[in-house]
Amino acid sequence: MSIKMIVTDLDGTLLNNRNTISDKNIQAFRNAINLGIIPVVATGRIDSEAFFFARTIGATDYLISGSGGMIKDYKNEKIIHRVELDNDKIQAFLKIIEPYDEIFAQAYTVEGCVCTEKSFSWMDRSGWAKAHVDEFKEKQIVVTDVHAYVVQKKLGISKFVLSSKNYALLDELMEKVAMIFGVEVVRPMDYCVECIPTGVDKGFGLTKLCEYLGIDLETVMVIGDSDNDKEMFEVQGPLKIAMGNARDSIKELATHIVASNEEDGVAEAIYEFVLDNREA
Repeated sequence: MSIKMIVTDLDGTLLNNRNTISDKNIQAFRNAINLGIIPVVATGRIDSEAFFFARTIGATDYLISGSGGMIKDYKNEKIIHRVELDNDKIQAFLKIIEPYDEIFAQAYTVEGCVCTEKSFSWMDRSGWAKAHVDEFKEKQIVVTDVHAYVVQKKLGISKFVLSSKNYALLDELMEKVAMIFGVEVVRPMDYCVECIPTGVDKGFGLTKLCEYLGIDLETVMVIGDSDNDKEMFEVQGPLKIAMGNARDSIKELATHIVASNEEDGVAEAIYEFVLDNREA
């Protein structure tokens, strides 16, 4: 079957290590779109951050964000599916992280990323690329009390993200947060940990979006590199492309392996497995 939809991860996949998208990757998506192929970004990032990059490649109709916790139809201004953490899980999480320094902790809401003043002070020292910090630092919602803020604003939290250059600290926090019933913990990057509702993942998001659009999974190509892409690679049907820099666990699930995110692996996948096949 011909590919009808390309679903790509952001960090470590579409984005290079400087947090930008190469001209080759952008042009590859433009060529695919000209053939009627639907581009979709599937990421752990909040939808507003993700859309910033999705717009660059022309993926402005549909978006899977929050590691599958939010699926949006921008074309029709509709939320297809949204999953949020229960209040007791939010309070349990905040109690765990409150005593720690050296950690940038964000709560993902529909209004944006919410963090405390203490946590915010660590943003530019938490492992994120300078381009990411420059673009999104001023967009953080900085408050005194995260729980009080979301209650007052009647906001849900789709997930928490912890980032730090202190990997041992992240290891410790992962163990503690994993003890909260109903919360899954994944580590898409060495400096970053995601805490999401149990049962929510990119595989879930991919399946939901395909059901919504009436697209056969066998006509989808997925591209990724890290732990939060694993469930997307476990879904039966799609063509699965692992980046050259992907974790071994992702490469083992992949149909094909392409060049790294520093070597335009996404463009390579699009030209080799989508565009060339169409021309043939």
